Amino acid sequence: MIIAWLKHSSLLYALLSCVHVSPQQPQPHVLDARIGEAVPFASVGVKLKPVGTVADAEGQFSLKALAAALPSDTVVVTCVGYAPRKLLLSQLLQEATVHLTPLTQELSTVTIRATGWKRRRVGHDGSFSLTHYNFHLNNDTEPARKLGREVGAVLRIRPQSEIEDVHFYIGQNTFRGVRLRLNVRALDTNENPTTSLLTQDVHYVLPDDAKGWQHLDLRPYHIATGNHNRVAVTLEWLEGMPDPQRSWQTLLMPAPLGPMHRMVYRDKSADEWHSLRASLSLYVTAASPTE
Repeated sequence: MIIAWLKHSSLLYALLSCVHVSPQQPQPHVLDARIGEAVPFASVGVKLKPVGTVADAEGQFSLKALAAALPSDTVVVTCVGYAPRKLLLSQLLQEATVHLTPLTQELSTVTIRATGWKRRRVGHDGSFSLTHYNFHLNNDTEPARKLGREVGAVLRIRPQSEIEDVHFYIGQNTFRGVRLRLNVRALDTNENPTTSLLTQDVHYVLPDDAKGWQHLDLRPYHIATGNHNRVAVTLEWLEGMPDPQRSWQTLLMPAPLGPMHRMVYRDKSADEWHSLRASLSLYVTAASPTE
């Protein structure tokens, strides 16, 4: 995914198809366990493998995307605002629906007393680079191959901050109807992104032929970082189609190599995270208490 020219480790992953999916087999449907409505754009991934997909706006997804998984593999279905659902692939093949349980959002008992708030720009606000992250890979023979691909930057912030907006730079885009999920994640003990800090799903629809800095106002979502002093701000590919008039497709984000910043990426939503010392062109405005 890094051009000039670093290879994504998932390109080394090869597994013979172990699951037969009948053409007549219905597509699984992801539903809200409480109200029975579809959960749009839920992420579906095989644990610790670059295998998976994303449900469509109606909550349905194709089992074909999981054909390289083993029946004993664990499939993880997730969406912001819901508890993850884990089940064996063999179970999923027998079920027509996957129910996600909404998370209960409890009111915080922590009161932040501050005489004021200070806003800081955190991240990399440069756009020049000889190296780029490309959402498109050589082995992406069909648009669905990109579903669930995620990239982001690890940002150092002050505890009890609120993230008010995000900016990210698009160097080139040949796709149409691209939809990305914005996520803010805590880091685990291995410094890898983990639990989402969001309570609402945040999407950004990239205008066709968009280039340059993109801006997303996050104030309506009240994204609080709690006691964390570092978070990962990521973008996940949810949908998009290539331009049929072009023979080569790209969606590039500058990512200059350097020791000061860390970029994280994975091929699917339950895949292992990988990291690189690079400054992805992405920054946020974080407001933190002055005292």
